[in-house]
Amino acid sequence: MTENLRIWDAVSKTNPANTKTVNQRGGFTAINANSQIMEATRQFGPIGIGWGYIANDPIFHETLMFVPVTLWHGDRSNTFGPVLGCEEWKVKDRVDSDAGKKATTDAVTKLLSQLGFNADVFLGLYDDQKYVEERKREFAAPVAPIDPNAKITDAQRDWLIGHAERSVGVAELCRHYGKTTVKDFTVGELEPARDWLKSPTAKAA
Repeated sequence: MTENLRIWDAVSKTNPANTKTVNQRGGFTAINANSQIMEATRQFGPIGIGWGYIANDPIFHETLMFVPVTLWHGDRSNTFGPVLGCEEWKVKDRVDSDAGKKATTDAVTKLLSQLGFNADVFLGLYDDQKYVEERKREFAAPVAPIDPNAKITDAQRDWLIGHAERSVGVAELCRHYGKTTVKDFTVGELEPARDWLKSPTAKAA
């Protein structure tokens, strides 16, 4: 890894759980936008502090809306863009009130991809099922020790934090299980905690 590829190499691989197949325009792999925000936060720090973006006034052309977005990271003077995000704001007589948000998200995804985020998807590697299966194995839950009462490993902690951040958050997870930190979870609680985070009960918390 060279210094020039430091960020790229750290963020280029995509967890298949954060993707979905879209059967439009010949079919393609779409990335969960919130997972990108989480990974950018993991890499640079909280949005607005370690990184962020500026969305300028939209541009309208017939039924299309374009939103110019500029991204910065590390320092607010360290910017690149703008990149145009695009979305249809009107289909026949129906107006899409979320078109601006969708166009902005489209631009942020494109900007983050230029830093290397989810580069394997944009490089077409997700067209290879063997590659996808390799990533599934790589991002699968770490193998737990035999003792269910043993404290979780650092890898298992990071895995559980990832699930929590995609659901109710780490603080709510710890509150629900009466834990001070995620490190306090045992191996036997790992899978039940993951299942709870995915449940309607957690989402209603």
